[in-house]
Amino acid sequence: MMRTKRMYAALAAGALLLAGCGSESGGGGGASAEADVEAAKAYLEPWNGEGEKGLLIDEPLSKPIAAGTKVVYLDVGTPVSAVMWGNLQAPAKLLGLELERVEVGRDAQSINAAMNTVVEKNPDGVINITLDPVFFESQTKALEEKGIPIASGSVMNTVEHGLPEAFNGPDWMKANGAALAAAAVVRSEGASEYVFYNVPEFPFSPLELEGAKAKMKELCPDCTLRTVDIPIAELGSTAADRVVSDLQANPDTEYFIAAVDEVQIGLPQKLKLAGIDTKGIGMWTSPPNYEQIGSGDQDATLSVDLSLMMWTVLDQLLREMNGDAYEWPATEVRASTLTRVTDAENLPEDATVGYQAVEDLETLFAKTWLVD
Repeated sequence: MMRTKRMYAALAAGALLLAGCGSESGGGGGASAEADVEAAKAYLEPWNGEGEKGLLIDEPLSKPIAAGTKVVYLDVGTPVSAVMWGNLQAPAKLLGLELERVEVGRDAQSINAAMNTVVEKNPDGVINITLDPVFFESQTKALEEKGIPIASGSVMNTVEHGLPEAFNGPDWMKANGAALAAAAVVRSEGASEYVFYNVPEFPFSPLELEGAKAKMKELCPDCTLRTVDIPIAELGSTAADRVVSDLQANPDTEYFIAAVDEVQIGLPQKLKLAGIDTKGIGMWTSPPNYEQIGSGDQDATLSVDLSLMMWTVLDQLLREMNGDAYEWPATEVRASTLTRVTDAENLPEDATVGYQAVEDLETLFAKTWLVD
């Protein structure tokens, strides 16, 4: 966990480690505020996991990918990055890829050295999850000159750096932020006082907040949505304490939203000790969150199918390597395909595997990738 904190602290360009908390209001608040629960339910329907979901792009490749094709994975050294690497193994085996992991380090100097190594390796393609391209602009240019594409996941500024648009970029994050707000309205049965726990060092967190604020204003113009910043250094340590202190200081708060569900790990026990019964929902679920939901201690989460995410990022890379034209579906289709509101009624059987949006990924992608 300490490695996670150092990594993001080093990589969040221009981010300030905030020790205090700020607040913003989405409206006047108070008992007179009435949230439109039915409108929230209607908006949230695609995120309820009902109906058939499919691949974001199902057009077959123009030609098969040759066995032995070399793909480098940039490992930013976080637990989630390790999960993503694990999720790449099955599709790599299916295609016969030569998959290599390169650790990029925790500071600008280490990233620069690691990316120089990537350029020297001369792979056929590169996969980047979360690493801000501002740290390797010269290497991006060198790879481009060699005709080596980069496909990205959870990177917010790919287009600005001349890279292909990530399917889960800024608009995707805003859409899921809107889903979080709608879920908060539904699950609180139309509460009027909310708070959003934002982690400013994560580039995606303010985007989730932006989406949540816009949707909350639409669903309940007079509701209050406060914003409280939780420094990344507190994740895994004192984040839950900060939430408890905030709710004690703001007893009118009826429901909370967390940009990252790690904020909720260990929180239920501390809320119980403090005599607080305020519930909440977060995103980027980890196994402990699923376990808390299963035990009745956590209300809900916005699950992300991390396996489908990695197959999709690889699919984009293959299309870039082939020079195939492709187009992403509408933002809300992309967002609701990979994410779902999860509670005790639809909890995944295996917390370590988590939510799986599409059944039999291998068969579907094998057809798309022209694998016999």
